[in-house]
Amino acid sequence: MIWHIYKKELIDCLRDRKTIIFSVLIPILLNIGMLFFVDRMMSSNQPDGMSIAVEKGSDTSVVEWLKEDRNLQVVESEDPLQTVEKGKASVALKVDKKFSDKILHMQSPDVMIYTSPDSVESSHTTEYVTAILNKQRDGIIKERLTQLNINDQTIQPFYVKEQSLSNKDNSSLIMVAIYAPMIIAIGVLGGIVPSANDIFAGEKERKTMEALLMAPIKRLHLLIGKWFTISTFGVLSGVLSTISFVLFVRYFTVTLNDALNLNNHLIAFSASLLVAITLFALLAGLILCIFSLLASSVKEAQSYTSQIVTVAILPCFLLMGKSVNELQSNVFLIPIYNVFALMKQLLYGVYDMQSLTYTIGSLSVCIIVLFTIGYTMFTKSRWVLGKG
Repeated sequence: MIWHIYKKELIDCLRDRKTIIFSVLIPILLNIGMLFFVDRMMSSNQPDGMSIAVEKGSDTSVVEWLKEDRNLQVVESEDPLQTVEKGKASVALKVDKKFSDKILHMQSPDVMIYTSPDSVESSHTTEYVTAILNKQRDGIIKERLTQLNINDQTIQPFYVKEQSLSNKDNSSLIMVAIYAPMIIAIGVLGGIVPSANDIFAGEKERKTMEALLMAPIKRLHLLIGKWFTISTFGVLSGVLSTISFVLFVRYFTVTLNDALNLNNHLIAFSASLLVAITLFALLAGLILCIFSLLASSVKEAQSYTSQIVTVAILPCFLLMGKSVNELQSNVFLIPIYNVFALMKQLLYGVYDMQSLTYTIGSLSVCIIVLFTIGYTMFTKSRWVLGKG
């Protein structure tokens, strides 16, 4: 009986073109648009195209230092600050008029860098220019110490060096680990929300729930059939979002492509991710079923679900500053949060059966508890039939 109800609800939802558009196509298009934006943003952070405005007649030594770097474009103008305000340069530079003379007499002239704190490009250019100037400053210090017959180790008692734990640049992988779980979660929720709002609250609003309850069908079977229908759209949308994500990153991005290296563990990655997506869809579908039962109309259900989607994405932001090494075993016992944590592990190539077992176990317990609550509500006419 559950299969017949599930099949009937699934066919009814598929007949509605709006369900397919809003549940499957739009989440995929939004994900592709987000990936394109992230890839463009990371590409724009590369050194090429940086520009700095300097005042005409500035000390030639400083200007020559900047012009020697091929990644930096030097724009000479009467008013460097106005040049930056017009968008013709990222930062402005002003040098002491007597810079070379003061350096020669072992004085300390000022070099002012004017930057826009709300611009990523300006901040990046400032860091780049500062590194160039610091390198030249260190060279001048070494020359002065040589003139004074002083060993440079006298003022440099020790050196602080930084070494990454990884042998390769992980900037692309970091961005993928941030956006991939969010994209997959939005895909799952995007597939669930339209059908969940309509399958309970919509039927109450159209007064078709009464006729459905009069049929010789157990309410338990009816609830499971509807719940599985909603979750199916979530799984379908989540899987399609994942496939579109991988294909788009692989063939249409420049910087993010380096992060995906699934050739050696594609089966383990796909299987673990499919389990996580399925359980997340079942849990999210059950939560939305309960809120749809609470609502008396589709509009009221939409006001509930808009808040739920925001809360569901919150763990993604909480995990942004954490590495996979910092994820303790107990975090995989927290429902929903553990789904994002598991996705992050998979993207970094970490396959831990304990994490997967904890995730499956905690989500299963949570699903059982929520299903009990949902079934209890579904047996009460006040929740099933709505007001009046």
